[in-house]
Amino acid sequence: MLILPSVVILSLQYFMKRLLALLFHFFILHSISAQSLKFQASKYNASDLFPSNSFLPSGNLYRTATGEPGPSYWQNRADYRIDVSLDDQADIIKGVETITYSNNSPQALSFLWLQMDQNVYRKHSKGIDAKLFLKSGSDTSGFTEGFGIEHVLVSHLKGQKKLANIYVEDTKMRVDLTSPLLPGQKIDLQIKYSYNFPRNFLNADFHVNRTDILPTQNGKIYSVAQWYPRLCVLDDLSGWNTLPYLGNGEFYLEYGNFDVNITLPSAYIVEASGDLLNPTEVLTPIQLQRWNKAKSSKQKVYIRAINEVADPSSRPSKPFCTWKFRLTSARDFAWTASKSFVWEAVNIVLPSGKKVLGSSLYPPESKLADSWERSGEYIAFTLQYFSEKWAEYPYNKAVNVASNLDGMEYPGLVFCSAKDKGNMFWAVVNHELGHTWFPMLVGSNERKHAWMDEGFNAFMDNLATKKFNGGEFIGYPEIDIAVTGLFADSLAAIMTRPDVIPPNQVYTIQYQKVAYLLTLLREHILGEERFDFAFRKYIHDWAYKHPAPSDFFASINSSTGEDLTWFWKSMFAENYKMDQKITQVINPGKGKEKKAVIIIENMEKAAMPLHIEVTFENRIKEIYKFPVEIWQQGAIYTFSPAIDGPVSQVLIDSSEVFPDMDRSNNVWKSY
Repeated sequence: MLILPSVVILSLQYFMKRLLALLFHFFILHSISAQSLKFQASKYNASDLFPSNSFLPSGNLYRTATGEPGPSYWQNRADYRIDVSLDDQADIIKGVETITYSNNSPQALSFLWLQMDQNVYRKHSKGIDAKLFLKSGSDTSGFTEGFGIEHVLVSHLKGQKKLANIYVEDTKMRVDLTSPLLPGQKIDLQIKYSYNFPRNFLNADFHVNRTDILPTQNGKIYSVAQWYPRLCVLDDLSGWNTLPYLGNGEFYLEYGNFDVNITLPSAYIVEASGDLLNPTEVLTPIQLQRWNKAKSSKQKVYIRAINEVADPSSRPSKPFCTWKFRLTSARDFAWTASKSFVWEAVNIVLPSGKKVLGSSLYPPESKLADSWERSGEYIAFTLQYFSEKWAEYPYNKAVNVASNLDGMEYPGLVFCSAKDKGNMFWAVVNHELGHTWFPMLVGSNERKHAWMDEGFNAFMDNLATKKFNGGEFIGYPEIDIAVTGLFADSLAAIMTRPDVIPPNQVYTIQYQKVAYLLTLLREHILGEERFDFAFRKYIHDWAYKHPAPSDFFASINSSTGEDLTWFWKSMFAENYKMDQKITQVINPGKGKEKKAVIIIENMEKAAMPLHIEVTFENRIKEIYKFPVEIWQQGAIYTFSPAIDGPVSQVLIDSSEVFPDMDRSNNVWKSY
């Protein structure tokens, strides 16, 4: 008789138990697989969402694997001095801009590329021919010449100015340099130019009209943006970013300082992105007094009241005024001018104690109780809430201008519709000012990745709306379609380039879907504390810099301590769907004190955590929350409740927090 050591006996016993368990699970899984194949095979592939290697690029000296700028991160700089005049009869801007361009890259540059966005209004521009922004039947019979360039002078290393060779192609211009601009060097470009407002397109419904003229009872309101040639971004990812301006994709710009002087008839009131440097020269004595009062007043102050709009004495008695503004550390500059403005302002104190001037300008016909009367209130809340929640508002003032634009954002100044009322007016003001954080502070590439500003901003808007005035506007839906509609087969993936997304999908994909997914991640996957910490760190790390999508993904992964590849891949890089299904429930036999066996199958390509409610025949309920990692072993997950005895009902995601595409298979009942 062979006597085995006790350790061997124990090992054999353990082996037999494991073998029986494996056989049991093999039998169940084989049975389930056969049933699945008979009805519907799962599309899920675990290795697609949980790969051994990340789908994010490896870190380098420019951009680290932790989603932070690397020790050798660089970006170039563009400082602008612009002197222009407005001809309000011909609606033409003329002037000279001087750009000081700093080459901080590691390479010598023999030419520079500039954005010429308003050339999109030229006949047969790529934007017009592509018809991305025109509705059916739009009248495009009247075209402009876009930018008129008289000359470009180049002054290398503060030397003699030389006439540069230029090449204009659609919405971009190449300036050839007489000698290479070496790393660490600066160059001055002096551009004499003109720009004709594109009024011939006022009846067209398109995204490209981010500059325009609104006729009002007391005169035109000029919304002036993309009004000067602007440097394209040279970065370590794509080199020169020279994608054409077609409409859906917005802007990608370098940071710098702006000194802007605007000359026009003195009857006009002007506001702009930057700080007003010469108020004594452009305001009447009473307006100057009110302007100074507003800078310390908790209540709004009318710098020009409604009854003064048509009064000539409300403006200085001289033919022309030159308004001088300065803005520091910004990526763009916009301004407005009108004879018709009611102008009000209020002092806004941020949580840190910093003071910001909230400025609102609108025509008398917009001064309504549920509309522009509340502009200052909305500005104050937005700046204070976002400053406390995410990062401090970076400018000294925030200007809200009534226009015929549905809403458009620039550093320190936004254009909102003169006609909006109620919830829509709140939503637009909050959203456009929210763009201060994305992309004004965090300078992502809107031409390629619009979701990184529109979607992030929409997510922040939803949080702000819940807090504003005790939830005054909380009843309005955050998503105007069913959640399943965000994952329709016809939709492009979020990371699709904006101009490639069909126009009727832009809002759904870039705004609503991204906002929904970030909320899902914050409230049901990571938790608010972990997400908010990570989101704030991302803003802090990339303020005044140029992050890519991979930087955002890596940053959130690093700060939360989670590998969220499964989420970024399925929800952002792809348009995967989710469907969790109760495949089988095996109750113990009558009179047997055993646990039920519950089998769940992941039917679609996406994975999400599993929340499941189990009701026993004795009416006791238990809720189980399993992490997404349960799907790393495949499409089928089997578990038993903690309590012995038969179950009467099993329900997946009773709160409906996850985007399950088929809820008909989320419930099982024994009766």
